[in-house]
Amino acid sequence: MKIFFTLILYFLTNSIHLNAHELWLEAKQYQVEKGNKIIIDIKVGQDLIGESYPYLTQETEKLILQTQDGQKSLNQIDGDYPAIQQKLKITGTNYISYQSNKEFLEYKDYKTFLEFAHDYDLTYNKNNKDIPKEIYQRFAKIIFNYEKGKFFKSKPNLEFEIINQNNPYENDISQIQILLENQPFKKKKFIVFFRNNNEFKKQIHETDENGFAKIESSKKGLYLISAVYLETLNFVEKMKYKADYYSKWASLTFRKN
Repeated sequence: MKIFFTLILYFLTNSIHLNAHELWLEAKQYQVEKGNKIIIDIKVGQDLIGESYPYLTQETEKLILQTQDGQKSLNQIDGDYPAIQQKLKITGTNYISYQSNKEFLEYKDYKTFLEFAHDYDLTYNKNNKDIPKEIYQRFAKIIFNYEKGKFFKSKPNLEFEIINQNNPYENDISQIQILLENQPFKKKKFIVFFRNNNEFKKQIHETDENGFAKIESSKKGLYLISAVYLETLNFVEKMKYKADYYSKWASLTFRKN
């Protein structure tokens, strides 16, 4: 029990620093055989290298399993590590979606903020040179195939999300659409990270007028698609949150074997 509380305290005290980077869901298996439980880490880091976090109720707003039969909210045990452990029952495509609560971040310096804004081609207040303070929220999704069943396209269930239009496990070109509050995230930059044992790639793409894009996904390895929306807060919101910006981060992960 003492070890459990020590672990929780460690992650809580270190979350502000580490959450400046990407958050994604990473699994032990993506093509799941009958009877096997899916084991998912909530990971935070850069370039697909990061720390694994336990499931923390106070940091979670939504956790949803979606199948061709519909969707349901999932309950996990506070402090579970790995964070998400779930048995699947419906064959075919299964999605796990995670939405965090809002958190506060102060960048360590202005340069770090500029690098982040440049990577995603974000609009920000260039006249304000102070070290930015930010409210941020994460919206992560992961794709499984259970018992090699049929693919179906997920229905929107997050405020900001990336939706696969075809099956990434059967196609060398993955078609996606990015939605922000159920509207196309149009003409916006996003990043695709790829990693296997021998290779790492980071490529910048852009959505079209309807929020659609295509990415090459023929190689075996882990894919992370990441998009960011940055909003400059108005005066009332700045007073409420004591922050300059509100950022939303969407991610989608899958692994080809």
